[in-house]
Amino acid sequence: MLISYIAALFSIIGVWFNIQKKSYCWFLFMASDSLWFAYSLNTNQWAITIMHTLFICVNFYGLYKWNKKTLINKETNNVKI
Repeated sequence: MLISYIAALFSIIGVWFNIQKKSYCWFLFMASDSLWFAYSLNTNQWAITIMHTLFICVNFYGLYKWNKKTLINKETNNVKI
């Protein structure tokens, strides 16, 4: 199915941007995991469905942590002594 190739491509690009420390990698991971979720539902692969459901939750948490860290770093850099 075409959806699996698109999901794989999003995963690979997401890893590349993750290596580059770009926070938008999490959106690619969310898109990829959502596509894998849909694919696994259509093919009745329940373990993979559960796994990608958890991955989507982890993606939101990762995005939250990265944004929080970025905000703290910006505030620390703006402190004048």
